[in-house]
Amino acid sequence: IKMNAETRVREEMLRIVDLFRAKVVDVSPSTYTIEITGDEGKINSFIELLSPLGIKEVVRSGRIAIGRGNKSLN
Repeated sequence: IKMNAETRVREEMLRIVDLFRAKVVDVSPSTYTIEITGDEGKINSFIELLSPLGIKEVVRSGRIAIGRGNKSLN
């Protein structure tokens, strides 16, 4: 989730990020990029709380997986 990082919303945004155990993965002067994992309900609640603070972009991947050990898909 890419967020508007205006000074007036940063503290509240970071409080919500901490509450949901999300992670800030990139910071620029005008945006924060946040990563969150979990079930659909958790992610929807997170987005709902952040919406009033200025979401710029959302990317959702759904379920993904990678095999364990030496085996590859190719």
